[in-house]
Amino acid sequence: MLNKIYIFANMGHLNDLPKSGGQSSARRVMQGLLESGFKIVPIRRHRNELEGKWKHIFEALTFALIDPCKIVAKMMLGNRNDSAFLHLTYAGPLVPYELFLTLLVKMMGYRSLIYLKGGQVLDYYSNGSKWHRWMFKKTMDLQSKVFFEGMESLELVKNISNTSLVYFPNYVFNEQIPEKYPNKPQDRINILYFGRIAPNKNVHIILEVFNLLCHYRSDIYLTIIGGIGQSKAYADKIDHIISESPYRDKILRMGITPFDTIREIMLTQHFFLFPSKERAEGHSNSLNEAMSYGLIPVVSDYHFNRSVVGDDRFVVEGYEAQMYADRIKHLIQHSDIDILSKQVYNRIKSFFSYQVIIPNIVKELKAV
Repeated sequence: MLNKIYIFANMGHLNDLPKSGGQSSARRVMQGLLESGFKIVPIRRHRNELEGKWKHIFEALTFALIDPCKIVAKMMLGNRNDSAFLHLTYAGPLVPYELFLTLLVKMMGYRSLIYLKGGQVLDYYSNGSKWHRWMFKKTMDLQSKVFFEGMESLELVKNISNTSLVYFPNYVFNEQIPEKYPNKPQDRINILYFGRIAPNKNVHIILEVFNLLCHYRSDIYLTIIGGIGQSKAYADKIDHIISESPYRDKILRMGITPFDTIREIMLTQHFFLFPSKERAEGHSNSLNEAMSYGLIPVVSDYHFNRSVVGDDRFVVEGYEAQMYADRIKHLIQHSDIDILSKQVYNRIKSFFSYQVIIPNIVKELKAV
């Protein structure tokens, strides 16, 4: 029976605050499995941070060599009978690397598991070359079991592989969900975004939406929380846009922030604005966490967003700021936002909480 899991993931330095949703997700997976009785051996995958095309390529290639050495060093003397290798990864351009690592750990005598995060597999598989699709299928076929962050990805792989497939959406720990629905302020409308400040997160659109809404009402406030992504220039641009906004006095901008502080802020927030088009975007942790505090999501129709929020009224097709502003205005004017807030709060408790997700995942892992 499986007792020990070597987890290879972009988890960051565990003593530091996570720098991305991916790092938060990896840590949440490790913590959940650890609390379920598995012995977890983390193997930190390097997170590329250098800006510029050639610097990025050099950094990626360097650690494509270093990281497998770390895997071998950690696993070479391990017990193959009760252990497995679990790779949290994103497919897309990483498919050749995923196949290589799968072959590496199987050559060492271990069972290989993949947890396919993010939604870029949906884009790459349909548009990729025959060689890319062959490598992806081969990687799936070689796994003892494949876990999927999104049901859309699972359905894709179901059509090409006979490997055992398991839906493993992102979840929120029960103790991080308020026991009682948090009542929201009645004298203002608060909009929140927290996550990386990165170009494809479209934080600039959030600011455009806010400015448009301020023409509509005087009681709109915005909070943006997050550290710099891969582009410092973009983060600087966002700060400049804020400084130039005629409504800058109603914008709160915070950097990387402990989650306990974010939880306190979410108690007072009404909407979570998420017009993301991040290439690897999957089941967003920020989206989960915001909904667990009753924040009404207004999201892009991208990858898994629609299936996570579970209500088409919260989904906007396209990336025009006016469309997001109009959607928020419509929800305020034609819906009871307290009812909508309770709806999303209950959705997380019913479908995306630790106590709902983890028992099934533990059963699936024990059966490997």
